[in-house]
Amino acid sequence: MKTIGLRELNQNPSKAVALVRSGVPILVTDRGKPVLRMVPETEAPSVLQRMLESGDAHPPAEQGMPDLDPDLAPELPSLSDLLIDERDRERRR
Repeated sequence: MKTIGLRELNQNPSKAVALVRSGVPILVTDRGKPVLRMVPETEAPSVLQRMLESGDAHPPAEQGMPDLDPDLAPELPSLSDLLIDERDRERRR
């Protein structure tokens, strides 16, 4: 950790910010006593990432879309048929 005085921070704040952006934490002192610490901001993990890390959620075993079984709802038309019908209705308006 780099230590700089408050006066140096006031005179050249961009230099301090550049150091912190590059990953170097800075301890700012006033008359030799620490007054603040500047550390690089880290992006917080998403809720899903935290759940995966804690074991509350698990990634899918297989990638991609599952195969659909048309026998589950034989009375319903296919999605393609529904889309074609909807487009036909819109064209007739």
